[in-house]
Amino acid sequence: MFSTLEPGEYDALVVKANAKKNDSSSSAELLQFMRTHKIHQPELAVLHGGRLLKNHPRSLGSEVWTVMEQVFLAAAELGHTEWREYCLSQLTKQFPSSVRVERLKGIQKESSGDWSEAKKIYEKILADKPEDTTTRKRLIAVTKQSGKTAEAIEQINTYLDTFSTDTEVWHELGELYIESGALSRAVFCFEELIVANPRSLYHILTYAELLFSTGDIELSRKYFSLAAYLDGSNLRALWGLLACNIALAEKDKSDKKMEELQKFTLERLRNAYRNVGSHHGKPALALLSHAQQQ
Repeated sequence: MFSTLEPGEYDALVVKANAKKNDSSSSAELLQFMRTHKIHQPELAVLHGGRLLKNHPRSLGSEVWTVMEQVFLAAAELGHTEWREYCLSQLTKQFPSSVRVERLKGIQKESSGDWSEAKKIYEKILADKPEDTTTRKRLIAVTKQSGKTAEAIEQINTYLDTFSTDTEVWHELGELYIESGALSRAVFCFEELIVANPRSLYHILTYAELLFSTGDIELSRKYFSLAAYLDGSNLRALWGLLACNIALAEKDKSDKKMEELQKFTLERLRNAYRNVGSHHGKPALALLSHAQQQ
């Protein structure tokens, strides 16, 4: 179980590691914290991890290989060839028959833009270990990065037939459906994501927007309302709610509850834009004034 991330805790570690450039423990502590809390800042990983590997490798003990993998992944993402190649060569020497290292070789090929070679590496791993979900995801990523969206969608659907609770992949599938214009299919993906995490504002709002775009305005309004209930100052939720109320204005003419909902939405939005400055505030307030007259 991961410990809770306290406000300011990570920033303090970054400041400490940056200030104490010759203190290996500060850099090691920062890198460990980043791994534990899955903090994605590859520039810092290369900076502090590279410094440790170059100047204080012995101070890391057996953790040197974990740091080396961390630096490799960051360097591969950033296109930092020197650290990428060095770390991979050292890991290959230390773990010559490791599937994990073979996967890193595939990531190295991805980083170099050699999609076909990366695909061969992943397919070889999966031939021996078809249950390897991490490699399956990398193969999907290669297909997507190659511009083969339809094939990537097919691969994800096959993956989800076996690993149906993987929310990360449901989200990826939903985004690919949105990208390809298949909004009704994207709706289904975000339904699955809301079932998995019913209080995720991002999933609720995206679902509500997809429902609006596919014409299910009433259900869309319910989910925009839920988002506004969870966070009454969320502008994305309030504007979405306003759009739904306007679209359903004719139907809601004699509904006092919906009339109150519209008043609530307009008032919240006015309050949000009154003190934001004329550049954004005036156009928004003018639009709200026009909406009230609808």
